Amino acid sequence: MEPLHPYYDHCYNVLDIAFQPIVDIHSGITFGVEALLRGTDVLGFISIEAFFDHLYKEDVLYEFDLRLREKVIEKFRTIEGFENLKLFYNLDNRVLDTTNFSKGNTFRILKNYGLNHKHMVFEISERNEITNIAHFNRLMKHYSDEGFSIAIDDFGIGHSGYKLLYHSTPNIIKIDRFFLHSIDKDPKKKLLTRNMVQLAALIGCRVIAEGVETDQEFFVCKEIGVNMIQGYYIAYPTINVTQIDSTYPHVAGAIIRDHRFKSDQDIILKRLELLKPIVIGDTMESLLDLLKADDKLFLVPVVDSASFPKGIIHEHRLKSVIYSPYGRSLIQNRSSNLSVLDTYIEPIPVVDISMPLETIIELFSLSSNAPGVLVIESSRYIGYFSAREIIEVIHERNLISARDQNPLTRLPGNFRINEFIAQTLETNNEAVVAYFDFDHFKPYNDYYGFRNGDRVILLFAELMHKTLSPDFFKGHIGGDDFFMGTFITESTPFESILNQIQNLIQKFIDDVQEFYDTKDRERGFIIAEDREGIVKEFKLLSVSAVVIQIGKGPTPLTGEHLQYLFTQEKKQAKKSPTHIRVIQARKI
Repeated sequence: MEPLHPYYDHCYNVLDIAFQPIVDIHSGITFGVEALLRGTDVLGFISIEAFFDHLYKEDVLYEFDLRLREKVIEKFRTIEGFENLKLFYNLDNRVLDTTNFSKGNTFRILKNYGLNHKHMVFEISERNEITNIAHFNRLMKHYSDEGFSIAIDDFGIGHSGYKLLYHSTPNIIKIDRFFLHSIDKDPKKKLLTRNMVQLAALIGCRVIAEGVETDQEFFVCKEIGVNMIQGYYIAYPTINVTQIDSTYPHVAGAIIRDHRFKSDQDIILKRLELLKPIVIGDTMESLLDLLKADDKLFLVPVVDSASFPKGIIHEHRLKSVIYSPYGRSLIQNRSSNLSVLDTYIEPIPVVDISMPLETIIELFSLSSNAPGVLVIESSRYIGYFSAREIIEVIHERNLISARDQNPLTRLPGNFRINEFIAQTLETNNEAVVAYFDFDHFKPYNDYYGFRNGDRVILLFAELMHKTLSPDFFKGHIGGDDFFMGTFITESTPFESILNQIQNLIQKFIDDVQEFYDTKDRERGFIIAEDREGIVKEFKLLSVSAVVIQIGKGPTPLTGEHLQYLFTQEKKQAKKSPTHIRVIQARKI
């Protein structure tokens, strides 16, 4: 390696490396770290990008980058447990266009430090446009052939992201922070990000969400199928490698708090086929032995050395190799391995066992030729979920939904409500459940007729959707009784949930007045018979709520006790000027 000019040697010595962990979204296990440059401001540059622009302009980008790789790799080796981590290195794509670029340098540096290509992930940023696609493809093939992984950084905001996906399939895409900031409050961002995740799943890429900062952003990323996360929610970048942990318990804790999809996991596990996979590098004989051992087996999952799925091999496609003129010698040659058959590995959607079933079904449906999906847990293959089983699950869920769904409001009925309550009480998490009951509904229904009564019920159901967070569970017990539930998180504290309930009640009181005649609305009551047939005045419709904060308070709680509290405490709620009765309870 040629020595640097004294000025750039000085720059090299001033610069330091910070690392930020990238973790599995379902387990909190650290998958890798991104190397981030620190100290360019000390050298007088306004940004890291400005520093690299200077290197490129002075035609020393490649030489300096090679020295920088060595500095990064040397420090990476000091992280405890580095053997099990991936190193994400930001590669300025202009390096690929330099005249003095040569192959094999990274491989040599890694070897000098006792590492290999499996540890390295090159991040290609979208921020600088790649003009020579043919040259870029050759270089990407070179890195791929040497076993390096490729990630597209800043995906969605730069020049070349979708062009890169078209011309060469990366291993990983990193969705830019722009799309993740307040994604829980921005339906457009959620839709765009979901589409990126689905596209990545269909072409066999893993997805990292960059810049995740809050509980709610985390839960949305998990819901739409993101594989890994990076950001302040996990940890800040640090130059102190002792602060890099192998696991981040608060991520796993957040998953435990979010038990919305536990029943989905049970459904998948019961139907999972435990097909034994073949590992890239295994012999052809190993593959054929698997097929011979089970005459009903028609496909074999293919995984990498870390047990992450690479795709599947269909038996019928393999036959074209076995019965070819060179097939017999290929099989008999024990040195031959599966990499020979890369072109026969078919992509298939890869889903995590913790994903909501709706997301899994959606990913499967988008892949028209897929025979099913491969299922992972903590980024490791655990089984195969066939198309037949997926279709049966869809059919069963449709039947259950149709039977349970309220025919008027289309909200979940008592089966789903009781299921939500049971799952909530099984967790160790704080939660809020609320029971809503209309005030003076029977007199209104008798006076104005059941059609207008139905219109009022529909109004409340519509206001629940508009006023309450989309993440809240909403149900219709029947008649004028409704239910709501959600978990308490750092970004959604109890006070915020209670405020939404108060807004819902007030909005209903205001809007329901339009369902009265002008005379009744102006005087503020109707004259009708009560349950005993006595004519009396009844105030205009309102709604009262029993709100139970689960997890704190002196009252032990079971499902039966919860139902009892709703029934008894609604009387106090109807007497309250706020129309709300708040109770604190704890689980047994």
